[in-house]
Amino acid sequence: MSYFPMFMDIQGREVLICGGGIHALEKIERLTPFRASLHVVSSHILPQIEKMDGVRIENRCFAEEDLDSLPVFVIAAEERSENERIAGICRTRHIPVNAVDMQDICDFIFPAMIPSGRMCAAVSTGGLSPAFAVELKKRIQECIPDDIDDILLWMNGVREQIRSRIPDKEKQKNILRCIAKETLVRGRRLTKEELEGIYKAG
Repeated sequence: MSYFPMFMDIQGREVLICGGGIHALEKIERLTPFRASLHVVSSHILPQIEKMDGVRIENRCFAEEDLDSLPVFVIAAEERSENERIAGICRTRHIPVNAVDMQDICDFIFPAMIPSGRMCAAVSTGGLSPAFAVELKKRIQECIPDDIDDILLWMNGVREQIRSRIPDKEKQKNILRCIAKETLVRGRRLTKEELEGIYKAG
């Protein structure tokens, strides 16, 4: 069974990272764009992590009391025995945990992500082949316009116009999909004339 893809708003919410090595650094770098409150607990922490702005650091081993702050999820990035201990404690608290490179003790895994300010596309192979997920991510990335954030804001405005102009919801949906398709084909926002052509055809 593949993993269920769920997108979550973690801005301002605590993410506990138990580990301070290269794996922890990689996860921190991937989480940073999503503006979570990152809390690192480890007896050994890389200088690169210590220098990061906005990351709370404690130089010590993980303790069960670290979960009292109710992190949205936990990343265990230590050796296997410590990760198993952390995962076991998290499960008694019903807190999801990701044990880096140890899929058998993970509640969730990190997909290959294409983030922007307004969008995030993700690809997962359920842990079977992370390398394939990364290559597929590159293929998808080639299809995404460089100004995707501006396009999405524009699409949001277009959606509001269509809702006020066309009462039929099914027709709204079909027109919006047509606009989205044409926008991707052209790699830019549509002109007023192009939009009017779609309105009339729809």
